[in-house]
Amino acid sequence: MKNLIFALTLLINPYLMTADLGVSKDFIERFSSLPSYTNVDISPDGKMISVITKMPDEKKGLTIFDANDGSLINTITFPKEEEVADYVWANNERLLIRIGYFDKKWGRGSPGEYFSINYDSSKPAYVFGMRSRAGQQKTKGKVIDKRSSGYIENILEDDDNHVVLAASPWGKSNTGAYAIAVRINVYNGQQKKLGKSPLAGGSIVTDSKGVPRFAVGSDINNNTVTMYRASKTDDWEELSRAPFGEGEIYPVNISKDDSFIYILDSTETSTTQFKKINTQTGETEVVFHHPRFDAIPQIIDDEVLGVLVNPGYAKAYWFEVDNVELQDSILQVIQEFNGNIDQFNKKQVGVVALTKKRDKAILSIADSSSSPKFWLYDMKKNKMRYLFAMWPEIDDAGLEAEVPFKFKNSDGVTIYGYHTPAKNQQEGQKVPLIVIPHGGPHARDVWGFDPDTHILSQAGYGVVKVNFRGSTGYGKEFTKLGFGEWGGDTQEDIIEATEWAIEQGIADPERIGIYGGSFGGYSAAMAPMLRPDLYKASVAYIGVFDLEMLYNEGDIKGIKWGGKYLDKTLGKDPEKIKAMSPVLQAHKLEAPIIIVSGKEDQRAPIEHAYALSKALEVAGKEHELIIVPYEGHGFRQPANRLMLYTKMLEHFSSL
Repeated sequence: MKNLIFALTLLINPYLMTADLGVSKDFIERFSSLPSYTNVDISPDGKMISVITKMPDEKKGLTIFDANDGSLINTITFPKEEEVADYVWANNERLLIRIGYFDKKWGRGSPGEYFSINYDSSKPAYVFGMRSRAGQQKTKGKVIDKRSSGYIENILEDDDNHVVLAASPWGKSNTGAYAIAVRINVYNGQQKKLGKSPLAGGSIVTDSKGVPRFAVGSDINNNTVTMYRASKTDDWEELSRAPFGEGEIYPVNISKDDSFIYILDSTETSTTQFKKINTQTGETEVVFHHPRFDAIPQIIDDEVLGVLVNPGYAKAYWFEVDNVELQDSILQVIQEFNGNIDQFNKKQVGVVALTKKRDKAILSIADSSSSPKFWLYDMKKNKMRYLFAMWPEIDDAGLEAEVPFKFKNSDGVTIYGYHTPAKNQQEGQKVPLIVIPHGGPHARDVWGFDPDTHILSQAGYGVVKVNFRGSTGYGKEFTKLGFGEWGGDTQEDIIEATEWAIEQGIADPERIGIYGGSFGGYSAAMAPMLRPDLYKASVAYIGVFDLEMLYNEGDIKGIKWGGKYLDKTLGKDPEKIKAMSPVLQAHKLEAPIIIVSGKEDQRAPIEHAYALSKALEVAGKEHELIIVPYEGHGFRQPANRLMLYTKMLEHFSSL
């Protein structure tokens, strides 16, 4: 066993760089980088395009271009460790920026502090947080304590001088802070309280005036609670209170005229119903419901144009809407890229931003084999102009496309997943296969661009990703099938997806590996213990390996409902929990395994990695432990990501 604690200067050793990994060092470095362009927006008048840009020092700045000719207008950066975390256009000249912090050792974070500035860098001001005018006041005129964080809840389209923030005091996330809607002057930070959530530890949705009308939170028993009120003067009414996994009501948005609240409701059905509530009468109408897949509303300009469901490729259902011109323009683009308007089987088309007159839009065009691209779309002229790629460093040429698949497992349940062939893989050719279980476990994989997949595919491996029982997107009953089955039925689905690939003749049964992060890291250890004959190599990244330890170590235990969440998802049978813990099944492992953990990980603390390493050492099993300093639950530093990918490819080269 090798026990390695990497220092930044020792991340890449000569052996790693000379080993035949199937791809070049330059290729891995490009895919290890973080995106260069994110959060693209357009000014309300359509004259300027803005984008968060990765600077040479890896910090994030805000770059502003002329929308007509693409010329650079300005770049806004911050001193020392500060950077741009997020932003919005408050009006045609004013930008509201959420301050972030970047440290090459500790990574990124944001305390929810807001800074306001004109596009030309004039009139700078801290408008929310510790350094704002209100934050520095002792008592008089201060609505929110300076030790608070906030997020922008409402731009207030008809008010150029104000936005609405949902603010919560620090240090109360475990007991539950009550979100407060605060109107903030974007020039001087002056505050006015507009209302408070009736629920702790949740979020609010406000109407066109910024008044809270819908609230979501959770109680001490981990019940999801939703409440709404018809107007500012009405009392709050409880809509639902349901245990985790038993359905919930979640707000989507409020119509421009405040007459309807749109919600997603899974309290009465397994898959989500998309509904609207009449704020005057309280009447509820089901707008859309699919019996097998959860609905994903498509909202542009506060109008719901339709919904998507996502069995493999996303499928669209469009509604009759008031803004027919806007909908027709978007559907025309979808038709152009996909050959139809009902299925995103070639390109995912999304509206990222829209001008106030609804005549120009920023579109995101993406697929599974190329980095997402951003375009400027003039809807009046029906013309599109390419702007830039999210990852310009990545050469898309030759990347393989991801293909959805489905099969019935041994229990008769339909399981969905995605297969990406190895580079230049021919029909009928059996290649080494890497299975990548997703994290969560109550999450899902979707069709789209994934650097992990392409690194492995280009190195000569086929890749399978599977939405096992317990995943989301297929209704609450499918999610509940994973409760208490982390090491049982969930792993069986991962194993049977692997066997599906072998049966299809696309995978060499003697050359199967598994890699995953978080719950995927757990699975990368557990599945080879259950089927030592099937998996020949494993990389378990930021995983949990001692399930009993989850009650005592990490951040879940500190959440007010953390224990009840674990009781629900793991089950209460102590013997079954032990049987599902890799640390107690280490003697079954035959595949060599690399265990990778971030020293500062709070979700999957390094104690899990050390415990598994010790158990494997006692059992005499081949393994390597890598603990990376200054990293948490998911590596943020490109150098550390490069190390991870390089070690992974070196490890799988033995297949």
